[in-house]
Amino acid sequence: MAVVKCAIELGIADAIENNEGPMTLSELSSSLGCAPSSLYRIMRFLVHHNIFKEKPWSQGATVYVQTALSRRLLKKGEKSMVDLLLFESSHVMLAPWHNLSSRVLSDKSSPFEGAHGDDIWKYASKNPVHSKLIDDAMACDARLVVPKIVEGCPEVFDGVRTLVDVGGGNGTTLQMLVKAFPWIQGINFDLPCVVSVAPESEGVKHVGGDFFESVPKADAAFLMWVLHDWNDEECIQILENCKEAIQSDNGKLIIVEAVVGEEKGDKLEFVRLMLDMVMMSHTNAGKERTSKEWEYVLKEAGFGSYTIKPIGAVQSVIVASPLMSTEEDVQAGVEIWKYVFGFTGMAVVKCAIELEIAEAIENHEGPMALSELSSTLGCVPFSLDRIMRFLVHHHFFKEEPTIQGTAGYVHTSLSRRLLRQGEDSMADYILLESSPVMLAPWHHLSSRVRINGTAAFEAAHGADLWNYAAANPAFNKVIDDAMACDARLAMSAIIESCPKVFDGLKTLVDVGGGNGTALGKIVKAFPWIEGINFDLPHVVSVAKECEGVKQVGGDMFDSIPKADAVFIMKVLQDWNNDDCIRILKKCKEAIPEDKGKVIIVETVIGEEKQDSVEFVRLMKDMAMMAFTNSGKERSSEEWDFVLKEAGFSSHSIKPVRAVQSVIEAFP
Repeated sequence: MAVVKCAIELGIADAIENNEGPMTLSELSSSLGCAPSSLYRIMRFLVHHNIFKEKPWSQGATVYVQTALSRRLLKKGEKSMVDLLLFESSHVMLAPWHNLSSRVLSDKSSPFEGAHGDDIWKYASKNPVHSKLIDDAMACDARLVVPKIVEGCPEVFDGVRTLVDVGGGNGTTLQMLVKAFPWIQGINFDLPCVVSVAPESEGVKHVGGDFFESVPKADAAFLMWVLHDWNDEECIQILENCKEAIQSDNGKLIIVEAVVGEEKGDKLEFVRLMLDMVMMSHTNAGKERTSKEWEYVLKEAGFGSYTIKPIGAVQSVIVASPLMSTEEDVQAGVEIWKYVFGFTGMAVVKCAIELEIAEAIENHEGPMALSELSSTLGCVPFSLDRIMRFLVHHHFFKEEPTIQGTAGYVHTSLSRRLLRQGEDSMADYILLESSPVMLAPWHHLSSRVRINGTAAFEAAHGADLWNYAAANPAFNKVIDDAMACDARLAMSAIIESCPKVFDGLKTLVDVGGGNGTALGKIVKAFPWIEGINFDLPHVVSVAKECEGVKQVGGDMFDSIPKADAVFIMKVLQDWNNDDCIRILKKCKEAIPEDKGKVIIVETVIGEEKQDSVEFVRLMKDMAMMAFTNSGKERSSEEWDFVLKEAGFSSHSIKPVRAVQSVIEAFP
């Protein structure tokens, strides 16, 4: 989400679109006023995710061209999703995600209220800028969906002379419908504060009011993305008022909403489940509904019959027919939602960790029913069911029958990573990356890419990551726990795959070793090694004592304790090439010239596009842009450069069963 937001802010898609033909990196960086090296990394990430694509050009150059997905990032155009992406990635809309677990524990207030003190509608009415963001986002969505309705379901509007768009916002949807069916007289109905700033449009009359009280009379009522904001009781009340507003015998209600289905293979289902999580985060009681839930509210509101048909979008039209589109465009329409609600998955997993769902299931004998799980956790069953539905869909847990024959939850390999204890736990790492401190810099990613731009973390917090951590012990502890978590996973893979790396070593210094977790595992696996855990004084001062490990405080830019070998893991990624070379030179000074070596554990970005973890490496490179002043993940060529510049005569790169590789460098 953050990288796509950055691409929008920089205007990358527009620059390529407005250029006569494909653009080289130098042309693109010049056009945008960006640092070429930073822009290259952004483009590498976007190309990997098929948002743009590369093509060979004259004289061996590579150029960037648009894809169906990148065209969604154009600031203008019928298929642009820019306003929706900017809305969902705004500070206001991201803040409630941190309170998602509170919604599961109690349905009394929404995470949005917890973050901002008002529900989303009151907040918008008090904040015109945010209200404008909402209107623009809804207009953006309307531009995408209405053509599908118009083209695929024109018969829905046959015989309709007057149409009231209930909750129609700034009137974009109704304008498009009236333009397509010019015999229709449109009534755009929304709160007075909304319609008062809606632009005038031929064939559309703006009416202010409250749909909980009454709805203007018309041949048909149209509701798009309205009912999902409300609970069943409120939804029924709105529908009843719509029913009263329909004048003729042939009157109809046209609803455009998501329908959460039972079809597991539907490629848009994950988006609908993300939307349901959005409803939990952003509304007091809203939800996305299944076909059975739609049947219930419609019947309760007095509607005798209805049909639900998909239209090739996230939404379905109740009383409609499907709309065909090109395969690439359909896929682009699916993919773009990953970036609109990109934070949803992280937020729900964070919520699961905070609620200790994995622990509850781990400690239960056999599959655990929802009632048992909600009772154990002290959660509202209805809300917990929605969280579990999302997690099961994403393979974090799976459902199996209990002894009583009801559905129960059991672990998967993925869900075990959410346990707070255990060698494979990623909980501490997830909690670090999903913390407000680490999320804030992503909003400033585009400033890092611009020439003379500021570092994203500094822009968010006024200090770089390390100075901020030094001044905030609680956050420093979160970092240490996360690094220890990562060390446990990486070291197991290294010890298993590359034990010979440690042959013949009597002493080993871990540079930037944090709380000593990595070195502790090495010394335990190879007990003849004497370990020196070397880090900043405030870090090692709180490190746990470990047999065979000596804690030493200092600065790696000044000097490094002597040892047979230096071990340095996930440190060099934080620094630019010049600083990296300085650190490596200090490492070289610390080891014997004849038989010493430096063991580097870092990400190596490769050319193998099909590598199953390459996307993680590229994500980590984006994290370096967001969290450090000049850090980056390096390719094998870049590692070759810094090692040679630091005076190392040779090196080898050994892949292990992890995101990182092991690099052995020799003087």
